[in-house]
Amino acid sequence: MMTTVQTPELWAAALHQAATLLQHSRCPLLISHPRPDGDTVGSALALRLALIRLGKAPQLACAHPLPEALACLPGAAAYQNVAPADEDLDLVVAVDLSDLNRSGGIYRETWRGKFPLLVIDHHETNEHFGDVNLVDPAAVATALPMTALIDVLGVPLDDAMATCLLAAVLTDTRGLRTANTSPEVLHFVGRLIEAGGDYAGVMEKTLDSVPYQQMRAWGVALGNLRLDGALAWTTFPLAEKLSLGIADHDDLDLGNLISRVAEAQVMATFLEMRDGTVKVSLRSRPGYNVAPIAKALGGGGHQQAAGCSIPGTLDDAQARVLPLLRTALLKAAG
Repeated sequence: MMTTVQTPELWAAALHQAATLLQHSRCPLLISHPRPDGDTVGSALALRLALIRLGKAPQLACAHPLPEALACLPGAAAYQNVAPADEDLDLVVAVDLSDLNRSGGIYRETWRGKFPLLVIDHHETNEHFGDVNLVDPAAVATALPMTALIDVLGVPLDDAMATCLLAAVLTDTRGLRTANTSPEVLHFVGRLIEAGGDYAGVMEKTLDSVPYQQMRAWGVALGNLRLDGALAWTTFPLAEKLSLGIADHDDLDLGNLISRVAEAQVMATFLEMRDGTVKVSLRSRPGYNVAPIAKALGGGGHQQAAGCSIPGTLDDAQARVLPLLRTALLKAAG
């Protein structure tokens, strides 16, 4: 895992470099990661709106469709699921991506050296893969470095941008309930509300509404829930996914659901996919770090929320992941 000393001087330089890239660009492509969440979408939408205010023609791309809860955000209809032609872009911006594999195939290797790559992110497993990297692992959401960049660009926040940024920070903090919700974060949310952001509307659509089919899927997952000491996990077989008509890009928010098991310190969900892999979501309480485990398995994330994909069956995935989680629990306890 790459670690970087984030001095004020380095941060100011990264902000200046990122702003310069955007100012010199005419048609940047903003990429959100597959299985898009509120942070990747809300942060990208806010930047798009800011760039339009500067006279740019930004484009949005994501390999998977947006969930219904995010599709109503200002500008969300502009998302495409394929990359534009080379002649239609001059800069690539990876928003909330910890590595290029998280582009879902949108990013083309032929772009390396042809178009500058700007990375805006907050994952601690980010390896600074861009030409310019605006990465703040201490931030609760990519929305915070994104807002710092919009400020440097000189674009005042309006109600639409603020609403998009609220969707980003509220979903990544589970409604301001994660351990890293600091006074700074609360002040940030207050600023967004003052700018006209729709706090109540975002909360209702993203955190307080669960689609019927997802609720039924939760029933399946809860039926498969297991607890072993401080470790909780559940599985979601492909057959159940097919019977409910659940798409592979829908993770059903199972990670956050299972994270509520009171007795557990570390939690895992295993979702069987149509391509013969298993999507693994890891969660932990403060004091336990699941990011290195996800990283070792080819994924990434944060101390309390990370994930990866593993080839094979549900049994194969559990056999690889559960011993690592048990070892992490023993190490933290000892």
